[in-house]
Amino acid sequence: MLGRQAIFYVVLAAVVFFAAGESFAADTDKIALDAEDGMVLIPAGEFIRGIDEDDPLGFIWGSPQSKVFLPNFYIDRYEVTNREYKVFVEATEHRVPFDDQYDTIYDWIDGAYTENFDDHPVVLVDWHDATAYCSWAGKRLPTEAEWEKAARGTDGRHWPWGNEYDRFKANTIDFNVKMTLPVGTFPEGASPYGVMDMAGSVFEWTSVWYKGYPGTKQQHKDYGELYKVVRSGAWTAPADPYAFTMLRTAQPIDYKHRSQGFRCVRPAKAGK
Repeated sequence: MLGRQAIFYVVLAAVVFFAAGESFAADTDKIALDAEDGMVLIPAGEFIRGIDEDDPLGFIWGSPQSKVFLPNFYIDRYEVTNREYKVFVEATEHRVPFDDQYDTIYDWIDGAYTENFDDHPVVLVDWHDATAYCSWAGKRLPTEAEWEKAARGTDGRHWPWGNEYDRFKANTIDFNVKMTLPVGTFPEGASPYGVMDMAGSVFEWTSVWYKGYPGTKQQHKDYGELYKVVRSGAWTAPADPYAFTMLRTAQPIDYKHRSQGFRCVRPAKAGK
């Protein structure tokens, strides 16, 4: 079995190889001009949420499609990283990420994460951990609607970059590296607002319970205050169906996994 250091260099070589064959230059027209503290401003206004019930993709739990108005807010451009989470752990003595069932390179040993994983998204954090970090940072977890608008913009697109799937724009199982990568590795996969890694990398916690959308005809056995909505795709899962911008999944609040992370939001200041 490869050691932690060896695994890092294998991944680094893979990223360099793909970067050489693909243009990963960021589209500067997509980047929100008003950003601060590593966050991106999502302007106030309506966006298209969900999917039509008769859409051929069949994501009935994301129906009905509707227009939803949101006030402006800031969202982290990147998922919270190990480096950032370590500052929180050291300041608060919060528990470190650890898998109680399996030995994994994502376990923090003696208070430290795997060497050279500084800018990888933090994983093995449950909903309580994510909520605690965001609160400590003066932020909060995004609502499901905030996450979806930041990911797909206002035109109802299926992927953050458009309606055509491209496996080189997100770290899903289709990219075939099969582990986390540094956040922002795929700038061409950015959302219309310049938010990164919203179609892969790790699944992300939201603040809301898994319930049906207003007006839905669907009744899921898991609806209610049992599970929190989780969004995005992940390096462990295929892009279809998990990485579509409108797809809804959910997990128990004490769920921890090597593919589960988060990012934070906060309200925009008055006048923004």
